[in-house]
Amino acid sequence: MLGELLEVVNKLSEVSDRLQQTGEARRRRIADYFLSIEECLCDSVEQLKNNQAPNSRWGELKVYARKLQTTIGKEIGKDTAEELSLLLLSTAKNIPTKNDIPSIETAAGTFKGLANTVTTKQTENNSSRRGLLTYSIVGALGLAGGLLLDRIRSSDSINQPSNDDLPLTDQPIPSADSETFPYFSWEMHTFLSDSVSKTILFNAPQQVCDRVRDMTQNRFDISLKRTGETEEILRKVSDGEIECGFSGIYYSTPKYKSLFLGCAVPFGLTPQEQTAWLNYRKDQSSDLTFVQSLYSERLNLNIIPFPAAATGGQMGGWFKERISSIDDLKDKVMRIPGLGAEVIKRIGMKTHEEFGQITVAESIQRLQDGRFFAVEWTSPYDDLELGLDKAAKFYYYPGWWEPSTTFDVQVNMDSWGQLPSSYQEIFRIACQETYTSILTEYDQKNSLALQEIPNRGIEIIKFSPEILEVAQRETKNTLEINAQQDENFKEVYDEWLAFKGRIRDWSNLTRIDY
Repeated sequence: MLGELLEVVNKLSEVSDRLQQTGEARRRRIADYFLSIEECLCDSVEQLKNNQAPNSRWGELKVYARKLQTTIGKEIGKDTAEELSLLLLSTAKNIPTKNDIPSIETAAGTFKGLANTVTTKQTENNSSRRGLLTYSIVGALGLAGGLLLDRIRSSDSINQPSNDDLPLTDQPIPSADSETFPYFSWEMHTFLSDSVSKTILFNAPQQVCDRVRDMTQNRFDISLKRTGETEEILRKVSDGEIECGFSGIYYSTPKYKSLFLGCAVPFGLTPQEQTAWLNYRKDQSSDLTFVQSLYSERLNLNIIPFPAAATGGQMGGWFKERISSIDDLKDKVMRIPGLGAEVIKRIGMKTHEEFGQITVAESIQRLQDGRFFAVEWTSPYDDLELGLDKAAKFYYYPGWWEPSTTFDVQVNMDSWGQLPSSYQEIFRIACQETYTSILTEYDQKNSLALQEIPNRGIEIIKFSPEILEVAQRETKNTLEINAQQDENFKEVYDEWLAFKGRIRDWSNLTRIDY
């Protein structure tokens, strides 16, 4: 599977003498480039040895593939550079397994050898190649011997600058075409406070920050602050007070209701269909997906969003008593957000919104003492971690109001435009990998938590056909009323309905029931 990667290092070894003939400053930049790839490969090996799939680090190879031509194309020729770039892109598409560790270690050792060789200008080609061979063998043996964590680039032969010598953030930032990694410092706010620290979703914003930092070798730092509500974060990002924010847009006010269709819709899309919807481009020539375009084009928000987490399918919540009909729900209070709350009210219930902003912990307490009849959060793992099973014993399904809830990182468009294209690609990869990682973690941990529920005296019950039928009818009415009252909502809803029709036809055709 790693034939393309080994072909890259072999071809680079063949032309290493050309890389030595350029100026000193450029040679150091080339060496930095090779060392970055070596570090990426080393980290991938470490993750594989720890039984982890190196999705983020391995995906970083795409960034290096796109930078290859501008980094060494002048020395090795355009055609060769394009060939190597395509080979590296092909490598990045296939996540390696433990069986690939020896090949990755060999490639990493060769990249380290290339870096050492390039920084020492040679006049004799044979001497150059002997040096590369020596460094490659030593590098590979060093990796195999457990030196993967050695990241100190202080040897005399490389002579790299220390962190103290690197440019400060207040110095002029290189252009997007620069071959160096400039320094950026951003601030991200999230609505996920410490009160939900035991949930899977809580980790998502920090994962994005960590992945961006790791992939840029600490040169793009995003500090996370757990403060603010969704709409406040949205305003601060749009106004440029902060560079980015992580939130679920369906926690916002009706002003931004058209955006809810990119987050959580009752009786909406499956998680797989939702992922397709978030990446759907109505205008194929646009750089923005349809959902991304809504922020600036329809709501005048100076924001571009990136999907960065998903909870997948959800449960229908915890109830104090058994329910079998709509009458059992009349005038009862439930903690539930978004469009689902509107539907719940249409079938006769009250929602927590009537009591103002209430935390999850407060909702659970109200459920326990009987002031709330029902509370929904996400699914078995989170719900048990939060202690909802101690407040009620009737656990209903399915969570028809949130069949595929997703969360975004919203980025100020001016700040986005200042990033080099390589950093923009890194940011996209970090969000995409976190989205997949969080969704996968929910599916895996929910399946395990589901087995624990019966041991806690909890009854898992499906909503009655009557409740589901009425809820589905009132969902349609709710969406149509919103479309009548809000032109933006109508245009997005019409597009969403058309998309759902097409994607559902395909889903139904390929679904296997067994």
